[in-house]
Amino acid sequence: MAAGRHPLAWTRLWRRLFKPFLSRGEKASIAQAIAEAERGTTGEIHVHILSRTRGRDPLSLAQHFFHKLGLDKTDGRNGVLLLVSHLDHRFAIWGDESIHAKAGETLWAQAKKVLLADFAERRYAQGIEACVREVGRELAAHFPKN
Repeated sequence: MAAGRHPLAWTRLWRRLFKPFLSRGEKASIAQAIAEAERGTTGEIHVHILSRTRGRDPLSLAQHFFHKLGLDKTDGRNGVLLLVSHLDHRFAIWGDESIHAKAGETLWAQAKKVLLADFAERRYAQGIEACVREVGRELAAHFPKN
């Protein structure tokens, strides 16, 4: 007799290893949360998903992508980027100077708290959506659409 895994066990392992971080429905739900949050503000919110940070600091990566995506060029200097590295289990939130000056560390601490609560329960899409809504509320309070 030979030892090994049952073929069904391999199938389950394969699905777990190669399952996308977010499903199409979850991505659509996050996009809808962003659209709703941006409806009441002149600010912009972007979510950027990476598989790995490759040893780099997530906050410096967030700053890099913030500039690469042109979020530093918003009229009100009120863009926000949420970067999630799902295989490393790390994230960073980077906001432009105007939103940081108005909302300060309180916003980032609250957004982090909301995100971590869902991430701890492996509800990644829900955590991202909750974080987007939290940031959107602050943006709407400080930078409402006319």
